[in-house]
Amino acid sequence: PAKVYANEGIAQVVFLQGDEMCEQSYKDRGGKYQGQVGITLPKILK
Repeated sequence: PAKVYANEGIAQVVFLQGDEMCEQSYKDRGGKYQGQVGITLPKILK
């Protein structure tokens, strides 16, 4: 078991490999973290 306290981040990352091409890539979507290098804090905290 793990303790998670208020205002403490938690995340789960899952990588899946698809067998078909995607309809819209992350590059096409142009997300807010696109092209950043290194550790980037969430923009909501800035």
